[in-house]
Amino acid sequence: MIDEYFNGIIRDVNNVIADYIKGDIKQLYEASYYLFQAGGKRLRPLMLVCSSDLVGGERKRAVLAGASVEVLHTFTLIHDDIMDEDNLRRGMPTVHVKYGIPMAILAGDLLHAKAFQILNDALEGLESTLITKAIRMFTDAILVISEGQALDMQFEDRKSVTENEYLDMITRKTAKLFSTSTGLGALIGKATDEGVKKLEEFGLLLGISFQIVDDILGLTANEEELGKPLYSDIREGKKTILVVKALEIATEDEKKIILQNLGNRGATKEELRQTADLIKKYSLDYAYELADKYYKLAIDRLESIEWKNELAGKALKYIAEFTVKRRK
Repeated sequence: MIDEYFNGIIRDVNNVIADYIKGDIKQLYEASYYLFQAGGKRLRPLMLVCSSDLVGGERKRAVLAGASVEVLHTFTLIHDDIMDEDNLRRGMPTVHVKYGIPMAILAGDLLHAKAFQILNDALEGLESTLITKAIRMFTDAILVISEGQALDMQFEDRKSVTENEYLDMITRKTAKLFSTSTGLGALIGKATDEGVKKLEEFGLLLGISFQIVDDILGLTANEEELGKPLYSDIREGKKTILVVKALEIATEDEKKIILQNLGNRGATKEELRQTADLIKKYSLDYAYELADKYYKLAIDRLESIEWKNELAGKALKYIAEFTVKRRK
């Protein structure tokens, strides 16, 4: 039942994206559409449409809004891959590797504009106050995500960051778009102010849990599962919660090994593996516990909301459970 429900949403969102991301400048639109063809979980549009369904919203409007969020998310991935110098995304060459950096930047810019175009169509006919709130919510997400990305990059140049700094960064970089997805779904579904707030909080807490699990997978999954090179977070010097915790409690000699290879793009696979093993030794259990903590808080928020659609509520719970138990 839930699988059919999800498949219907994903099909409709994919059709909207295909309809909007096309034009007569062939290479530009090929580059812009490229990552959508590589698959992806479509978590954010699923969360948005489920949130709208949960409060009794209009499906067609929610699907359009869900597509706009996915297009925005893909824009951030293209530019992130350029900044991080990543060569693989979802098991395929990244956009800048396949089409070149200038075309990849343009593709990201185009998707940024397309996200607003699709959102505009999703909001057409709603009362002006709701449109204003929705545009503000969407725009705020872009601003906050940009801040999170900047913090993530700045942390690469620091020897250590605190857990609170890490949580602030992932809240901005990752969780904010989860929050925007659930909040926007509730908003255009005409939920009460309290309903919108609680669904935003659900998305934010779940987004934090999602990123912690993502950081864990960066050290525990294989390249096929990840869709990108193993240990790329270590090579890029990412200050994940696992690194933060390991640097707090490792011995001085172990800290030296971690810091020597963290951000060292010339490190060998063996050096990266040794570093990953040290980090996991001190932080893996803690990271899982932290992810579980935010998952449980998210579920508490979801269960405090009045469900007008039982299937949508169960679907959101399923997404939350998948977030903490996924392997890729």
